[in-house]
Amino acid sequence: MPIRYRSRWEPFTLYFMCLLMVPLFSIILFLTDASLQQWGIFMACILGGCTMLILIVYWTTEYTIDGEYLRYRSLVFFGKARIRDIHKLDVGKTLHVGMRPAIARHGIIVYYNRYDEFYISPTDNVSFVQELLKINPAIQVTYHTKK
Repeated sequence: MPIRYRSRWEPFTLYFMCLLMVPLFSIILFLTDASLQQWGIFMACILGGCTMLILIVYWTTEYTIDGEYLRYRSLVFFGKARIRDIHKLDVGKTLHVGMRPAIARHGIIVYYNRYDEFYISPTDNVSFVQELLKINPAIQVTYHTKK
C-alpha cells in the first residue's frame, strides 16, 4: 500500500515572497505615475495572487512511497525515482537550485542514479527516511543540524 506524505508548511516562504514583491512592484508603480488608489488595488491583487499561488502549490505537493518508486508531485511538476537507485540522502539541508518540489527549508536532498538529485520537504523527515531504508537499507544517510 502506498505511503503518502504532505509537504511541510513554512511561513518563511510566504514572508519571503511578500518581501520580494512589495519593493519590486512599488518601484514599478512609482515610475508609472499611478494614483494612490491604483497603487493600492494593484498591490492587493499582486500580493493576493502570490499568496494563492503559494497555497495552491502547498495543497498539490505530496510525496508517495509505493514500494518500488519514490514519486513527487507539486502543481504541474512531477517525477519519480526508483528507490533501489537512491544512494544518498542529505537530511536537514536545503537545495537552492535544481528540481525542488517543496516549499519548506531543511528537508531532504535525494541523490539517485549517478548525477540526479531533487529536493523534498516531507512533514516528518525521520519517518520518511525510515520508510525508504526499509526498502533500500544501502542508502547512505547524512543528518545536518539547523543553524
